[in-house]
Amino acid sequence: MSRIILSLIGTLLIAGSSFAQNPQPKSATVTNVSLHQFPSGANAFPFGTEAERRLFDLANQARIEAGLAPLQADEGLTQAARAHAAAMAAQQQLSHQLSGEPALPQRLAADTKLHLDVAGENVAYAGTVEQAADSLMHSPQHRANLLSADYNVAGFAVVQSGPRLYVVQDFAHSLPSYSDKQAEDAIASGINRMRSEARLPQLRQMDRVTAKSTACAMAHADSLKTPSPQGRYIMRYTAMQPDNLPSGIPKIISNRSVNSFAEGTCYSKTASYPNGAYWVVLIFY
Repeated sequence: MSRIILSLIGTLLIAGSSFAQNPQPKSATVTNVSLHQFPSGANAFPFGTEAERRLFDLANQARIEAGLAPLQADEGLTQAARAHAAAMAAQQQLSHQLSGEPALPQRLAADTKLHLDVAGENVAYAGTVEQAADSLMHSPQHRANLLSADYNVAGFAVVQSGPRLYVVQDFAHSLPSYSDKQAEDAIASGINRMRSEARLPQLRQMDRVTAKSTACAMAHADSLKTPSPQGRYIMRYTAMQPDNLPSGIPKIISNRSVNSFAEGTCYSKTASYPNGAYWVVLIFY
């Protein structure tokens, strides 16, 4: 028996203000502030919803002018941004991860129901929304987040603390969501298409119970290294999108001695994939 265990680990990594390359946190500040956007004192509201909408509109205006699609607001990302902005205001400091606070992937995953594969963050303080927006747009690193084609959803927060507005812009890319059955159907469709392209008969699809339980066991353990089911070839992997089959699969599918397969898929948010991934098992007979 041959066994193939393929791991497509795509864990998101924090890199400053985004899951990207530079590991240094980036933030924008404006000094010599003069507040005229909000009232001060007991009547000041904790989250400036109108200011948040204004900040969002300014960002989308810049994106449209740059020929990019506007960002869609997500309530979960907004709640995550507000919690972080409030924490920065309470500690009077700018940071992408304050002491005792979860990292960005965990913060976003805790509040949004979206399936995300990339995300980033801008933080700033200023006297007005316009000052914050202008400062961020004139900072190359933050402008890159604002005008990134990688993002399609966002949540912005504005919190007042004394004469300052603390601003958080959380960006992300939202992927389509599939039920486990839809994910399995997408995988089976890809396998059948590859068999057709190889000019071979379609593989018979076997009962999914064993494969399904194996996939969910992997997800529960947050590991591909769980007890293996029986089969001629076994492939175990994770994927952000179920229709993206692993690179090693065509060789197996084109094997004329293979005549059937079973598959199992289990979507789960884990420590390795705080924003969710599909855990997949393919058994070829």
